[in-house]
Amino acid sequence: MKTYFVLPAIILSLTLGVIAADEKPAPAAEKSAGKADDLSAYKTADALWKHIEELREEPKVQPKSQEELIRVIKEWFGNQRAGAEAFIKTYPKDPRRFSAKMTALQATMQLSQIPGAEPAAKMGADEVLKELDAIVAAPDAPEEAKGEASFIKTMMLTEKLDDEKPETVAAFIKASEEFLAKYAPHKLAKEMRQTQMQVAGQAKTPEAETLLKKLAADKDPQVADGAKEILARREKMTSLKTKPLELKFKAVDGAEFDVTKLQGKVVLVDFWASWCGPCIAEMPNVVAVYKKLHEKGFEVVGISLDEDKAKMEAAMAKHGLTWTQYFDGKGWQNTISSGFGIESIPATWLLDKKGMLRETELRGEALGTAVEKLLAE
Repeated sequence: MKTYFVLPAIILSLTLGVIAADEKPAPAAEKSAGKADDLSAYKTADALWKHIEELREEPKVQPKSQEELIRVIKEWFGNQRAGAEAFIKTYPKDPRRFSAKMTALQATMQLSQIPGAEPAAKMGADEVLKELDAIVAAPDAPEEAKGEASFIKTMMLTEKLDDEKPETVAAFIKASEEFLAKYAPHKLAKEMRQTQMQVAGQAKTPEAETLLKKLAADKDPQVADGAKEILARREKMTSLKTKPLELKFKAVDGAEFDVTKLQGKVVLVDFWASWCGPCIAEMPNVVAVYKKLHEKGFEVVGISLDEDKAKMEAAMAKHGLTWTQYFDGKGWQNTISSGFGIESIPATWLLDKKGMLRETELRGEALGTAVEKLLAE
């Protein structure tokens, strides 16, 4: 299962581009994107803390290269960590030291994810948890800092999510519910509910289903609507599995296609696009399974979400996609994919010999194994 977050909303959205010659970066950007800070100018706790808060603001710069982007990120988080550590050392009794500890910890965790990170920037999960537990347990730590530490602890559980281990989903849901019960007013509560929705939307467990129904009644319209949409898609998918799939269209080659005419064979309906990296990465596996099992009764049908027919055909030729394809040039508004509620690709639907939808989201070796199993029925 996909890991969604590890840290709260500190994703750098800098874009590559050319900075106009007369454009001057904002003061905060200069501080965070420049060289290491000279902290000696901040003589009081309030002055240093104000500076740390400025350092946490996202740099308003446009790196011209990937190398410059990495440099800006390193300096941004490096300055945050240096400022926070200086505050902790200089003002060891100030209540804000706990928030400074959170800033230093998050900056260190972010730095550890940067390619070529220095050994000093790396922290093991056990070490991180120890630091977070200390903040949560500190009797004089502000609730804001405790909530942020608890949030990160809970988010770290998403790294362990595994479709084949339902207990990992249950552990995250339990911890996230405990967070929301204790820190309902916290600024990160909304993000926690959104993460719950994403995890529950992918997990196929009773706990996930119960959570989605609860989120559908959430007072936040964005969360409630998202959960309702997921539940509606699941209900539609359940309905699709109650009878043979209906799929008719005019193929790219001009032939009329009707999936019911393929009953007696195992059919993979593959929703893809030439611009979809994960789709293209999976194609060699789909082609290999097709070549191995086609003569035994395995068919593939492609539903392309491309807008450019030439690009689609180029991808078909390059990757050896010799099977039937549907294309209408509407991209995400593709008539067939929209009608089936497809919202992300690659999406794969595997039909049995009776035309019943049996499996979805098959990748890698799982595809070949599932096809052989259905062919044997």
